[in-house]
Amino acid sequence: MNITNTASEIFIKENSLVSTKIESVSLDKDELGELKIQITISGFSKKSKFLKITLLFSDIIEFKFYYSNIYNFYNIENFKLLHLTNQIYISFDPDNVNNNISEDDSDFILAKKLELFTIT
Repeated sequence: MNITNTASEIFIKENSLVSTKIESVSLDKDELGELKIQITISGFSKKSKFLKITLLFSDIIEFKFYYSNIYNFYNIENFKLLHLTNQIYISFDPDNVNNNISEDDSDFILAKKLELFTIT
């Protein structure tokens, strides 16, 4: 399901991504050779309508993820989700001072399309 324009309405309250866990991040190319990023997330609250989901980002504009083996991969303690004109932005390690895109945001994706797939 395409959620590019509605993601910020989906991941609130009991469906929030806070306190969930990223199980995997996968980079691949589509049939046209364009980058796509797939993120699988689990650990939603018992009140959530989700058990496990996959987010598929396509038409990638920019992304940056950092990994170090001294940190746990990857508990979502906070996130920033913005719908911009024809774009979606998510940061899993956001600058909490700035509610817009910030150069201090980490672990982010800026893309033109976001799809949601539920896993049962």
